[in-house]
Amino acid sequence: MNKTAALFLFLLSAFAVEAQLVEYPLPSATRTKTKRLAARTQALDPTFLPFFDDFSTNDTLLRDSLWLYGQSVLLNNGMGIRPPSKNVVSFDGADSLGKPYNINDVLAKGFADRLTSQPIRMDLVNPADRAMVYFSFFYQLQGRGEPPDPGDQLILSFKAQDGTWENVYVLETNANMATDVFQQVIIPVSEDRFFHDAFQFRFYNYARLSGPYDTWNIDYIYLNKGRNINDTQFPDRTVSSSFTSLFSDYFAMPVRHFLDSIEVNLVKPQVELYNLKEFNIPSGETHVQPINYTTTAKITSRVNGSVSSLLVKLDSAQFPGADLPGLSFLNVTLNKIPGPSDFDINADSIHIRLKYGMSTKDNVLLADSGDYNPALYSPIDFRQNDSLTADYVLSSYYAYDDGAAEYGAGLNQAGTYFAYQFNSRINSVDTLTYVDIYFPEFGDNTNQSLLLQIRSILGDIAAAPLFEQLIVVQRSTMNKFVRYPLYRPVPVGSTFYVGWKQITNASIPVGLDKNTNNAAKMYFNTTGNWVQNVDVQGSLMVRPGFGKGDGNVVTGLETPAKPPVFFPNPSRGTCTLRARADAVEVYDLTGRRASFHWETFGEETTLTFDEASTGLFLVRTLINGRAYTQKIMVLPAGR
Repeated sequence: MNKTAALFLFLLSAFAVEAQLVEYPLPSATRTKTKRLAARTQALDPTFLPFFDDFSTNDTLLRDSLWLYGQSVLLNNGMGIRPPSKNVVSFDGADSLGKPYNINDVLAKGFADRLTSQPIRMDLVNPADRAMVYFSFFYQLQGRGEPPDPGDQLILSFKAQDGTWENVYVLETNANMATDVFQQVIIPVSEDRFFHDAFQFRFYNYARLSGPYDTWNIDYIYLNKGRNINDTQFPDRTVSSSFTSLFSDYFAMPVRHFLDSIEVNLVKPQVELYNLKEFNIPSGETHVQPINYTTTAKITSRVNGSVSSLLVKLDSAQFPGADLPGLSFLNVTLNKIPGPSDFDINADSIHIRLKYGMSTKDNVLLADSGDYNPALYSPIDFRQNDSLTADYVLSSYYAYDDGAAEYGAGLNQAGTYFAYQFNSRINSVDTLTYVDIYFPEFGDNTNQSLLLQIRSILGDIAAAPLFEQLIVVQRSTMNKFVRYPLYRPVPVGSTFYVGWKQITNASIPVGLDKNTNNAAKMYFNTTGNWVQNVDVQGSLMVRPGFGKGDGNVVTGLETPAKPPVFFPNPSRGTCTLRARADAVEVYDLTGRRASFHWETFGEETTLTFDEASTGLFLVRTLINGRAYTQKIMVLPAGR
C-alpha cells in the first residue's frame, strides 16, 4: 500500500468503526466531470473593472481571462447546496491533481488550495471613485463536502502596489455557521496601495493537508466601483440547479422498458431559480419578478445503426404560474415535455437533450422598466446564467445517478452485505446480463474482489440469491464505469436488488452522486437482518443492464455441479486445481490478503503459498464466471 492510500485509510478508520455503509471523501481527480487543471503560471494582459464571475458559463474550465491559479480549486456542480447560480468552486486539502499536500503527517494543518485572479487595472479608477470600490462574494461552509474543523479558515487577500499580499478578510469555522446556506460578504477596497496596474486578489484555505477534507464553496464574485456597503443585490435571476430526471427516479433506463409505457415513464423535470434582487424598480417598491421560459428537446434515435434526430419545441414563453420574489428560490416544474408520438418505437437507443432558457428583466434598461444600469454593470451580461441543458439516456440499463460522483460509499467489514433496490418499468420479466459500476480510485488500490449478488427479495440472509458471481474490482477515475458481464442471464421481475458481499475489510467505495438522492433504496446487512440506509445521502453509481435471455423466472441459484477443489489439503504450500481458473484470491481468517502466487497449465491451476504462510486460509476461485470458495490448511514445510 502506498503512503497516500495508507493515509486515506488511517483518516477514515475512526468513521468506519460503527457504521456499515460508510461515506468516503474521494481524491479530487476522481470526483466529478470537471478536472482540476494544471497550474497556469503566467498572467495574461490585465483586465479591467468590473470583475465578475459566477462560474456558470462553463462546466469544466475556469475562464483564462479572469483567473491565474497555481494550486487550483475544483469547479463543480455538486458540492454546493442552493448556490446563487449553478456551479461553484470548492476548496479542500488536496492539490490540483487531487493529491494531499502533506503525505507524511496525517494531522498536519496548513495553507491548501488557492484561487488567484488575473491582474486588474485598478490604477484606472478615478481617485474620486475609489471610496466606492467594493468586493463581494458568496461562501458556504461544507455544503455536500466534508465539514471543516474548528479553526479552519477561508482567507481573502489583496495584492498591494509593493507586491506584498495582505489578508483583508478571514472566515474561521465555528459552530454557528450554517452548512447548507450561502452567505454574502462585501468589503471596501479603498486603500491607495491597492490601486495599481497589477492588482490581484486571491482566496486560499487553511485546512488539514492530508486529503480532500475541510470543504469551502465560493460563488458569485464581484468587484466594481460605484458601490456601497449595502450593495448586496444584483439585477440577476439565475438558474441555481440542474434538472431533475425526466424518468422519475432514473436518469437512464432501458429503451424497451421506456417504450413499453411511454406516458407512464415520463415525468416533468424541475429546476430551481433564484432572484438576487429584492427591489426591481428605482422607487424601492417591493416587486416580484415574472419568469417566462422556453424549452426544446432534441431526440436522437438509433435504429439498426441508422441515426436520426427530431427537434421538439416544447414551452414557448411559458409562465410558470408563480412569480419569483426577491432574494428567494423558486422551484419550477416544466409545463410541457415530449409526448409518445415523439419517440420511435423501433429505436435501439434514444438520447434526449433538454434545453431550457428563461426570459426575465436581466439586462433590461431602467428606461424600459428593467433594473439594469449599464453605467454600473456594463459589460456584464446577467443573462449568461439563464439557461440550462440536461441529457437523458434510453439504452439498456437503469441509472439513478447523473453520471458524476462527489463522494464514495461502501461497506467496511468482511462478511457484510449490501443491496440496492431497483424497480423495473416493464410489465413482464426481463433478463439482466451485466452490471456497470464506478469504483473510484481510493485507498488500497491493490486487487480486491466482491461477491456480486442479484436478489428478488430481502429476506433471510441464508437464503440463496438469484445469482452470485465473484468480480475483481477495477478502479477508474473521472466517473468511468466498468462493465461486469454476468456469466448467465438472470431473469428478474418488477423489483430486484443488485448488491454484493464484502469479502475483506478493505475500503472499496462506489461513486456516490450527491445531486440525486436515493438513500432509501440502499440496504445493508451485518447481523443477519437487512437495515434500510438512513445515513448516506445520494445515489450510488451502480447500473444494472438488460439483454437477451430465456425469460424464465428463477427463485434461487442453479444447482451447481460438484465444485472443483485444490488438493492435497492439508498442503505443504503447493496445491493443484483440476480446472483452469480465471482468478484466484487467498485470505487468512481475519480477512487479510495472503502472500501467494498462482498459474495455469492447460486445464489445471497451481496455487503456491509464501514459504512463511502456515495455518488455515480461505481460497476463492473464479471459473467460467462462477465463484467457488474453499478452506485450505497449510502445514509447515518438512513436517
